[in-house]
Amino acid sequence: MNEHRFKLPESLFPFQKEDLDRLLKTEESYLLLSEMGTGKTPVAIGLAMLGGYRKTLIACPNSLQLEWVRQIRDWTGIDAAVRGRGSYYRRLEPLFYDMLGKDSYNPFFIVNYETLRTQRHREILNEYPFDLIIMDEGHRLRNQQTSQAKGMFEFLSHHKDSRVLILTGSPIVNNPADLHTLLCMVKPDSYNRYGRMSFIRDYCYFWQTRYGIKITGVKNMEILREKTAPFTIRRTKKEVLPYLPDKYYRRVLLEMSDEQREIYKKMEDELWILLDSGEPLWAPSVLAQLTRLRQLNLEPTIVGITAPSAKTDFLKELLEDTNGKIVIYSCFEKYIQYLHFTLPYPHICITGETSLTDRADMVRRFQEDDSIRLALGTTQCMGEGITLTAASNLVMMDRWWSPAVNTQAEDRLHRIGAKNAVQVILPVIEDTIDESFDKILEGKKKLSVEFLNDRDIMKETVEDLRQSRRRTDG
Repeated sequence: MNEHRFKLPESLFPFQKEDLDRLLKTEESYLLLSEMGTGKTPVAIGLAMLGGYRKTLIACPNSLQLEWVRQIRDWTGIDAAVRGRGSYYRRLEPLFYDMLGKDSYNPFFIVNYETLRTQRHREILNEYPFDLIIMDEGHRLRNQQTSQAKGMFEFLSHHKDSRVLILTGSPIVNNPADLHTLLCMVKPDSYNRYGRMSFIRDYCYFWQTRYGIKITGVKNMEILREKTAPFTIRRTKKEVLPYLPDKYYRRVLLEMSDEQREIYKKMEDELWILLDSGEPLWAPSVLAQLTRLRQLNLEPTIVGITAPSAKTDFLKELLEDTNGKIVIYSCFEKYIQYLHFTLPYPHICITGETSLTDRADMVRRFQEDDSIRLALGTTQCMGEGITLTAASNLVMMDRWWSPAVNTQAEDRLHRIGAKNAVQVILPVIEDTIDESFDKILEGKKKLSVEFLNDRDIMKETVEDLRQSRRRTDG
């Protein structure tokens, strides 16, 4: 077991302790429906550690697996077992070893929802005596017709005595019918999986079309809230604001696909060839290669390569899972333009091409128009001189070399007029320039920024990358 940053339950906020106490006083399955940014994950980890559970399965979207690994390590010192890549056996290898007693016992096993779609995977998972099953971003299972939802129902049917805890900040994505699947999973004796139509009749106004039913409104919501209250916890940011810091950070550790990793490794090798040939760090060829490496790490499409992007996939999932306004920064105009043309949500977009007049009009619309959900912009252009307090969630897809520039961008939200604490979300891809850059920036934030410059940070980042490469090669 490793050293850990926090202690359970001492390091929890008071409201988190209340939620954990409520969960510990019962053996009932629960819905934890608090808003994003209110700290559901530590409460769930606390339940697993302090509730006497021997083995916990955590099912979550692919982009959140490493985030769960990090949080479990931070709160418990345990390196959770996580499903791997590759063949059927390799994906569940950590579980095989645990079942056969060939590895040190691990109380946590993490899989993505896609794993549960495959019957062979479920057959192995069904044999393991999980006594606590945690589902993160559970609303992903709201459509009972998907293979993921069907796989989860089949899996739960083999673990009828297991306790279920479902986490989601967006329990009703479109209408109350979205909640039905989750209710069937936590309370199968009270809610029938095949009774969705009856549930819709009770809580929705709808009419029949040739393509199926169209829900037009909701009803009896007080009755629904009353019925679900005994097994539901719901916190809002506004409610817990006295406990939250004015600005807090959430680092999300991501994993590249094999395809993106292969391309990234090849480009990184080209960078070392340049540097090993004697080219100085400030040579145009080196700076261009370093920039391309950062862009590839962000989104291969913007450098003309067709490959998946771990960061863009995470962002799309985050937007699907989150209500309310969100600000998104990148240092690269190409990426902001890519998002501008691919994201389906109403938004504003501010880059170096945006005139001052248009910029002011866009900011006004974002601040005043509830239908404008996103503000996309480059850190250099949207990160100064404007106010974006209508949002309390900020995603920095990548960061500038200077901590002062990044802080200035964050403070477009964190300023007079802000009604909520600001959450800064930092997606970081493991074993890439991201991790080196993140480590250097965090160290520099503790120093006086007036003595720093972009070149210092760039040089240290490249040196850290080189040291990481030596450790890996060694």
